[in-house]
Amino acid sequence: MVDTEVKMNQLGLLMLDEMDNKKVIDVVGVGLKYFPHNKKQLKQEEYDEFNLGSPESYERGLNVLRGIEVKVSRSDFRNGFICTSCNYNYVLIPTRLVSPSVLPKGVGLIEYNRYKFTCTPSDEEAPERRPFKLTGLRVVRRATYRNLPQFQIDHTIAEIAQRHSPDSHKDTLLEVTCNIEDPELVYQAPV
Repeated sequence: MVDTEVKMNQLGLLMLDEMDNKKVIDVVGVGLKYFPHNKKQLKQEEYDEFNLGSPESYERGLNVLRGIEVKVSRSDFRNGFICTSCNYNYVLIPTRLVSPSVLPKGVGLIEYNRYKFTCTPSDEEAPERRPFKLTGLRVVRRATYRNLPQFQIDHTIAEIAQRHSPDSHKDTLLEVTCNIEDPELVYQAPV
């Protein structure tokens, strides 16, 4: 899932830098990252009468947030951006707008070259994995993984899901209000 202009939960997160002063991120994506099981973790997780043959050979998939802040000018960059609300945080800027050393520790940098940018359908054998081929974007510095509390990730997923399903809320409300007149469904106080 990917969405734009998502309000992020800042509860319990420490600011990395004075630039980390915003609460809405430009683009956030939710995906899976696979981690190998470790023995310490396997001992902590107990399941009712369920044994896995060789658990160390399996991986666990966890939801991971990737956030991108878009900055188009130096003054826009100096106004600040979100640095701590995602597992991976990136800043997308035009080519050579700022030096990677100016960014807070752990925040990645992607440069956009408007003269070379193209987006074409992929000719790979597995188009479902990468449906488009992008050129003109360059990852200057990779973001480092930041461990987040699970409620941060759940909050972001809920925000995105609510945006993508507004009709279901309206339909449910409409169904409830229309059935208020139904004598079988209306609660009647005893006389």
